[in-house]
Amino acid sequence: MSGTKKVAICGFYGNYNLGDEAMLTGMLNLLKKQSDELSFVVFSSDPKDTQNRYKVQTVHRLAGNLRCKFQRFLQILESQYFILGGGDLLRDSLQSSVASSWLQTLQQALNFNCKTIVLGVSVGDIWREETKALITKTLNRVDFLAVRDAQSKCKLEELGVKKTIHIISDLALEALPQFSQSESIPNKPLQIGVSVRHLSNRGSSVDIDTYPTLQKEIASTIDFLIEHYGVVAHFLPLRTFKDQYHHTDDDYVSSLGVLRHSRFSSNCVVHRYFESVEALSTRIGSLDMMIGMRLHSLILAAGAGIPVIGLEYDPKVGGFMAEINQSELAIPIREFESEKSLPKITKVLDDLPKARLSVQDGIEVYKQKRSKARESLLELFS
Repeated sequence: MSGTKKVAICGFYGNYNLGDEAMLTGMLNLLKKQSDELSFVVFSSDPKDTQNRYKVQTVHRLAGNLRCKFQRFLQILESQYFILGGGDLLRDSLQSSVASSWLQTLQQALNFNCKTIVLGVSVGDIWREETKALITKTLNRVDFLAVRDAQSKCKLEELGVKKTIHIISDLALEALPQFSQSESIPNKPLQIGVSVRHLSNRGSSVDIDTYPTLQKEIASTIDFLIEHYGVVAHFLPLRTFKDQYHHTDDDYVSSLGVLRHSRFSSNCVVHRYFESVEALSTRIGSLDMMIGMRLHSLILAAGAGIPVIGLEYDPKVGGFMAEINQSELAIPIREFESEKSLPKITKVLDDLPKARLSVQDGIEVYKQKRSKARESLLELFS
């Protein structure tokens, strides 16, 4: 098509994490609504999978051979826009500066004449001085900068980022299908979603030694809800492989780890794999409540009007719960004990209509309050 503008998109895509795939789906939906004159190339860890999912051009994000490096260079050179995001890309892990690896690609884009956009990211634990300096130096040069919660904005300002920092509602909300409010079925057991993940490769605020205790407390909580409320618990993997296990970060394996401590595992459904964001969203839309560690289990549930309990293993979870006015239902994992958490959970279950209205209002405020950032972004593509 004549006049087509090319958009290069770089993020944690092709890693079989449906939270990140939901953000990419939402980003593409948002930009396609703005203009049919945009074409896309996505930097992905699995280019074939990403190409099949989205019918877009792809290039390998990580391959270090000369051919792949040249392809990445060429795609940036040919693009009018370069987008980094979304996700928790700006953070340190105990092993390395996670932010540095992402900002290197952004710096390449800054050296060309394309518009540079950092979109829908959150800011996690940062303690390395080189990470702080690189974030400040790089982000002050971009054309558009939008984080997904106020907490992240404050952190960037504290680091010395002077660029205007917008706050945009999480891109995954643009990926949600339209749900019709289903009528309640008499005597149908309550359906509870559970999302758990491993704590490996996180920041300094995460004590991985608490993980075995956390698994037991989650199992104890679910057992109570099964015994006293007759719930059916659905363990939902957001990150897993279809035919094998991920070596460090597999939600299906984490779910089985929790069930080892359960007395009522027969009342639990452990879902093996979801083919797509749409399939996951459809299952989430059938729930009465979500108890989630994975951020996007909470975002997709709240976006569908499902009450949420956030297990706060990372600042981004608390940041989102604050954005939708549900902070009282965000429980830091170091404080997650069934005796303390159950009063909050049962209060929601005892008045689900009120809880649904609360989360629906919170999501609507979040989206409306952050709509200016969305409008400012789309102006760049006009």
